[in-house]
Amino acid sequence: MEQQKQHWKEKAADYKMFAGVLLALSVFLYIGTLLPTIAPEKKAYLLPFIAILLIGAFSFFQRAIKYIRLLREIDE
Repeated sequence: MEQQKQHWKEKAADYKMFAGVLLALSVFLYIGTLLPTIAPEKKAYLLPFIAILLIGAFSFFQRAIKYIRLLREIDE
């Protein structure tokens, strides 16, 4: 059981890390779209990509929360 708990802790930490990286990347790209040097036709490609990154970050946060809830249920 302890091995399972450790495995879930590692998964939760990994998913949080993945989500943080995707969130940081999407913020970085969004700030890039606000700069006046980028061509308008390139913004049309970046905005859907940013939305995909945000959806991925949200998904990874949800998975991390799932494993954290499992850990709390086992501890109770």
